[in-house]
Amino acid sequence: MKLPTKIMLGLISALFAASVATAAERGAKKSQYNHHGMYCNSMGMMPGDMGRDPVASAQKHLDELKAKLNLTNDQQAAWQTFSDQVNEQAKTMAVMRDKMMDKNQAMPKTAPEQMALMADRMKDQARHMDKMADAVKAFYATLKPEQQTSFDKIHMSHMGMGNMNRKGDKTHAK
Repeated sequence: MKLPTKIMLGLISALFAASVATAAERGAKKSQYNHHGMYCNSMGMMPGDMGRDPVASAQKHLDELKAKLNLTNDQQAAWQTFSDQVNEQAKTMAVMRDKMMDKNQAMPKTAPEQMALMADRMKDQARHMDKMADAVKAFYATLKPEQQTSFDKIHMSHMGMGNMNRKGDKTHAK
């Protein structure tokens, strides 16, 4: 697999993991989208994410996803591996959130220190995205075509891209 493809798959998978932790809480509330179809703050988090429990949100979403996919007995092991990875990602997000919210943590004072901190966080996120991409790919391969279609729709809707076409352009309801 080419590196750009692997990176893109990793990014999409990480966004899925992040959306797993937040989508269940969003409900029917309309949000504003940025030019990528997602509404995120400067830390890449959805508004209100800082006060939510990513682990509980992820578990709620996983329960709903599992029910919609109607998994067979043969798919249970792959589901368990996938859901374990989603839960691990949610726990990591909770730790990152707690670190960012820690008032006792000294923030870097200079621009180079701030950039170095941001780069380190992004490297950590990229490593987690890569793990999540592998988990999604492995689980997805066990799904039947109709389950893959359901997974795709659920995945895109939780990324805030449910109204996007294949080119990434927003479609307008008439």
